[in-house]
Amino acid sequence: MRTLFLVALLGVGVSLHAQPAREPKPDGRRLQLGTDSLDVFIVRQRQWQRTGTIVDRLDTIRVDGELRLRRVYQRTDAVLGNGVDTLIDHFPDLAPRSVQSRSDGGGTELLAWSAGQLTGTLEQPATSKRSIDTTVAPSVYSSASFDLILRASPLAAGYEFAVSAYSARRGATMLTAKVIGAEVLAGLGDTWRVDANFGGISVTFWIDKTSRRLIRQIVRVSPEIEFVFATTRRP
Repeated sequence: MRTLFLVALLGVGVSLHAQPAREPKPDGRRLQLGTDSLDVFIVRQRQWQRTGTIVDRLDTIRVDGELRLRRVYQRTDAVLGNGVDTLIDHFPDLAPRSVQSRSDGGGTELLAWSAGQLTGTLEQPATSKRSIDTTVAPSVYSSASFDLILRASPLAAGYEFAVSAYSARRGATMLTAKVIGAEVLAGLGDTWRVDANFGGISVTFWIDKTSRRLIRQIVRVSPEIEFVFATTRRP
């Protein structure tokens, strides 16, 4: 399941830390630019069903003289619905600049960060349009960029961090991650396995050690239901 979709599925939290986690220090230069495709599966009581695809494109753009990372994330899925998200972050430290999220049946989220001020709107079905205008600390990231922050971090066995993050749907929240260790996925190469707590949702990522591509992701919605996102090709 993609990061933006996670903000709508906050459930029972799990603790991943025995000691305080460090602040994130992402470097977008660790990320491989280009386009990736992932298959989406829903798993109910160990029964797998393919439901759709995700196309995830990373590139850089220059806006008002500033170099930025642009992510366009398109989902076509029978269960999660269809949607397109465009995330813009400063390059290479991934400080947030804007989020545009539109999905069938899920509404529209628009956010913009500028000089410590966060503004935007949230429109959801059967609710009134809500405006957002608040101050935020420089250390607050976009919840939507959580996996990018993770993939751009100096990953190593035992590495962990905590991220102060914001989304229009959930407001401010704390996101945490810990590298469990190295794992080799058959046919897909060497990865780092990372267990994360996305504001209460248990998520596991497998990240290619060299390219930092997301190779596999499992989102545990409930004890009976998981969503799996998986690539089928080597980096």
